[in-house]
Amino acid sequence: MNLQEKVLDYKDEVVKHIQGSVQIKSVLETVKEGMPFGEGPTKALNYFVDLGKELGFKVINYDNYAATIEFGEGEEVLGILGHVDVVPEGEGWEHPPYSGAIVDGKIYGRGTLDDKGPSVISLFAMKAIMDSGIKLNKKVRMILGANEESGSKCMDYYFNTLKMPQPTLAFTPDSTFPVTFAEKGIIHLKLKNKYSTLKNLSLMGGNAFNSVPERCELKVSKEFVSGIDEAVEKYNEGKEYKVACEVVGDNYVINSYGKSAHASKPTSGYNSVSALFEFLKLVEIRNEELKSLVAFFNDYVKMELDGESLGVNFEDNESGKLTLNIGKTTLKDGVLEVCVDIRCPVHVANQKVIDIIKERVNKKMEVEVCGNTAPLYVSKDSFLVSTLMKVYKDITGDLESQPIAIGGGTYARTVKNGVAFGALLSSQVDNMHQKNEYLEIDKIDTLLKIYVEAIYQLAK
Repeated sequence: MNLQEKVLDYKDEVVKHIQGSVQIKSVLETVKEGMPFGEGPTKALNYFVDLGKELGFKVINYDNYAATIEFGEGEEVLGILGHVDVVPEGEGWEHPPYSGAIVDGKIYGRGTLDDKGPSVISLFAMKAIMDSGIKLNKKVRMILGANEESGSKCMDYYFNTLKMPQPTLAFTPDSTFPVTFAEKGIIHLKLKNKYSTLKNLSLMGGNAFNSVPERCELKVSKEFVSGIDEAVEKYNEGKEYKVACEVVGDNYVINSYGKSAHASKPTSGYNSVSALFEFLKLVEIRNEELKSLVAFFNDYVKMELDGESLGVNFEDNESGKLTLNIGKTTLKDGVLEVCVDIRCPVHVANQKVIDIIKERVNKKMEVEVCGNTAPLYVSKDSFLVSTLMKVYKDITGDLESQPIAIGGGTYARTVKNGVAFGALLSSQVDNMHQKNEYLEIDKIDTLLKIYVEAIYQLAK
């Protein structure tokens, strides 16, 4: 039986269930009884639970933190790790972000690429093998979580609280092809300060550590600043991403615009928070605390993406340069919080970076460590990486690509022998964590073939 042909029989069902899954808004919400990550992620997890049962798999829901969908027999287990939660949708979508609308051959919606679409595709690849009757030597177990985008507490609960067994080997379809053999360390810091004279000033930019802010708004008393109109005109000249200002009562409301992107690839975006403080350099500031805040950004942040002014612009040969993103930033009631996302080269210790930043900003900002995730590294010569590379090359005909290192963080870090494998092809636009996220329907054929063959080769 040709599995690569058989799996295409499920394509219509794949499209239908990608649409169905992305129609559930599964952003992290307030905890409710029996809903550890809120109502949306719980509904999305149970969408897959119900689908798994409908397709004939053995399914277990682990207290709405995670779920498993599996088939087969054997002592060893091939794990396929996916997540059903998504980052906030942001603004400016051409098609509603939770519609699953099909326009010009593309399924639009938050999660089509990251990671509901790839999870649905992988599930139907499992279905094709199960229905074929081919006997494998390993169980195949999809492990789905509901909190990947906000700390992976789902996998911590599954593996560490419940003490569920580790798969023998695993992949997660939550990155790009060909195979991700290394993932940088991830550090989340909050820079915090209090300002007694800025309690009526408000600043809001971005929505998460791991997204480049697309818009930042500052509301400031007209008494605190002057020369705004001239500064706007000078700043905007020749720039793609601009600032705009209007007078509302006794305040200026200043909006800085940028381009959203995943924090692991900050060069793909344009940071509106950093840009706002670049603009404020051109403004005459009459409040000493605001002046000190602007000076801090322009001394230690600037428009840099590598942390040079903080003294942490490290790099290594295998995973490249450190990246630094200013994510969600707020100043409300005089309390400042700046969320900083750092992706650290695999051969540079995370703690070294943290210690340098703490020393650098000492007495200027309080530093709170909100996340400190070790890097992932699997040898390019391992059975897992070499097998997946061969599958990718055989299906796509791309004989030149090599295993890659990324700044992104995936569920592969939660298992002892796992890597990220797809699901973004080189011919696709990477708009994960951005507006207008979509998956081209004509790419699903290739993805189904890749995943059905990968499961077979790793579990046979």
